[in-house]
Formats: sequence, C-alpha cells, structure tokens
Amino acid sequence: MPAIIGDPMVPYIASVALAKLTVSKAHGYFADRYKQVTAYQVSNGFGFKAYVYMCRLNLDLDGAPTTYGYNNPAKGSAQKNLNPLESWHKGVKGVSTQTSQKVGLGNAAGDPGDGSKGWRNFLTGNRIFYWVGIRSARRGEKLDDTVLLDDRDELEAGLAESAKNGKPQVVPKGRGWFPLVQKSTGYYISTTSMLADASANDSHRYLDSTVVPYAVWANHWAGLGVSQGDFGLAIENATGANMGYVYGDSGTSNKVGECSQKIHDSLGKGAGHVTFIAFPGSGAGPKQALGPHPELMIPFKVIAKMMKLQKSTAEFASCLAAGPELDSKKPAKLTAAQSVIRDRFQLALSAWTFGA
Repeated sequence: MPAIIGDPMVPYIASVALAKLTVSKAHGYFADRYKQVTAYQVSNGFGFKAYVYMCRLNLDLDGAPTTYGYNNPAKGSAQKNLNPLESWHKGVKGVSTQTSQKVGLGNAAGDPGDGSKGWRNFLTGNRIFYWVGIRSARRGEKLDDTVLLDDRDELEAGLAESAKNGKPQVVPKGRGWFPLVQKSTGYYISTTSMLADASANDSHRYLDSTVVPYAVWANHWAGLGVSQGDFGLAIENATGANMGYVYGDSGTSNKVGECSQKIHDSLGKGAGHVTFIAFPGSGAGPKQALGPHPELMIPFKVIAKMMKLQKSTAEFASCLAAGPELDSKKPAKLTAAQSVIRDRFQLALSAWTFGA
C-alpha cells in the first residue's frame, strides 16, 4: 500500500509546499476503529481549504426507518414480524429473534459516564443507561398520534443523558424513558443529530443512513473549525470510487471513519482505506435542518468547494498518492504503484471540478 495522507505509519513532515498547494499537519488526535489517524490541512492560493485524513470505515445505521425494532408479543401490537437493521447474529442457529433484536437494540444504549457500558447495563436490566439514536419519552408525556410508547419494563432507561461527574443518578423505576414506536411500521424512531425535515414527527425527520451519505462528526473537530452540517468528499483509495457527504451525526470525541450505510456500502464496506476531504465552515451549522432530501443537495455543496481547487487538482492527486513522503525541496518521484493511486485520485477530483 503506497503512503496516503493520514497514514500514521509514514513519518510526518511539518509543511509541504507544492506550487500553489500547501499541506500541513493539523493539531490534535484522531483515530479510526483500528489505529491513530493524522489529519492534514490543505489549502491553495484560490481559496481552497480543507482537512484531509485517511481511515477505515465503521458502519452507523442511525436514522434509517427500520434501524431498531423489538417484536412485542402483546395482542394487537404493531411490533410484529420486524426485521431491524440492527440485529445480532440474525438467523444463526440457537439465537432467537427476540435475543437478536434486543442485543442489536443495545447499540442505542448510551454509556452512563461512570465507566460502565450502556449496552451491557441495558441487557442486564439495571437501567443505568440512556437512549441515544432512538427517540424516547416518559409515561404520561403528550405524544403525536403517529407514535406510541413502548413502555415494557425491560426497555426503561433510568438516565436522560450521560452523567458528567461519573455518578449517574438513576430515576426511580417507572419514571424513566422508553422508546417511541412508529405506529405505521412498528419500528422505533431512530435519530441523527442533524435533521432532514424539521416538520416531520416520524423517521423522516432524520437522516436515513441507507439513503443519505453522512459521516459522524467528532467533538474534536470543533477546535479545527469543522462543524456538524459541514460537507466533504470521500474517495476510496483502492478504486477511486467517491461521493460527497455531510457531517450528519455525532456522539464521539475523536473517532473518524464512522459513516452511514450509504457511504459504507458504496466505498468498499470498510474493507480498505478511504480518504476524507472535509470543508470547514461549508454548512449552516448543527441547528439548521438540511431539507427533506439532503442526498440531492450534498453534491452541489461539495462542487462549490471543490471548484476552488482550480489548477491544483493534479498536485493534490499527487499529494494524496505520495502522502507526507513529499519533499518540499524537490518534487517527489512517485513509484509505479503510487502513480496508479494518483491517477485514481485525479479522476475522482476532476469529476468534482469539471476538469479544472
């Protein structure tokens, strides 16, 4: 594998000047699901500014209409014959449907802040967790007529959110939070931190992981000027496959590579490395809804930023292929393997700059 920007195995060079293109290491610590990831700031004389990092992908299913579900044996329940995306060992001999669905549901149990794991607390029934990625409410709250409360005892969360002091205060039994069910489908309402249609009350309110290419925003990005709702371009290193994306969900301090199913399945399903090019300040901020069809708007936002690459496209492609091995005093000579990678990157970049 040739060296790519963000590869922590390659020695760092503080700053690289490539004609009008400048690359420098960004401060801070990032990591994907395997190892540390280095982010680089890239800019040119035409107003192009981005952060670039290379990592492996991790699937985030939040926001899809059928992400979470848990069959309810009660007579007349809408929660029958569900097939949620989040299921554990579905169809494996010896694993019941109820067990498969409940373990999958544990992915929406937030860590309480005392060092224990929310999913484990949920499965053991101690209620020391909070619902994250699922809309929830308490008994007695006024609900929209399109939803209902699944207030089975085993689903009660004793916390509203993670404790900040390491000492979570669990509410008395029966006064906690229960998942909300979509009456029309029987599935829970899975949420993302960014909204699609703010006027909707059901799953259409959030970004559908199966449709919208979104990446999960890490809190650490705030110090670099990248916010929830900002846009970027993702390129699969091995093939050059690419797509625009938005930072549409949150919930991690410094992890990168977590992304929607739309990105995950389109760019290698996490099998190889993907290069992310993030544009700071390109969105309207985390409180602004993206619109009913964010997937249609994202490419236009990315093109507007990519066009500022101007004549730096070839230089940027070489930089991505050679990584920090580039020498600021003399042009780096790419290996044959790196040249192939460069050509893939250049084709991908050109598609978003109309060959500029």
